[in-house]
Amino acid sequence: MIHKTFVEMEGQTVARVTFSLPASIWADRITLVGDFNGWDTQSHPFSRTRAGAWIITVDLEARRAYQFRYLQGNNQWMNDQEADAYVHNIYGSDNFVVITDPNFVPHCDERKTNS
Repeated sequence: MIHKTFVEMEGQTVARVTFSLPASIWADRITLVGDFNGWDTQSHPFSRTRAGAWIITVDLEARRAYQFRYLQGNNQWMNDQEADAYVHNIYGSDNFVVITDPNFVPHCDERKTNS
């Protein structure tokens, strides 16, 4: 799940984005990797909640689109079905996108909801 709130910090609007994954995911470590951290596979590790869910919150510049992925362990990339968009990458898979515009309205594909 991706949850966004917008806060004022030093006169600027900042997107506070919380990424969470279910407790049912078995891993020693999950990290948030994206263009906001130079695709660093170590800098943004998830924490575990008391219930075992995986969670991380980051403050990102508002009114931008950020590409990201989840890395489970050291070599398994995970998908996020709740991303705002998907972008094909040079490795033959997709990066996920989170849009930090307070006025962003996600597109709903009616074909998916009526199936």
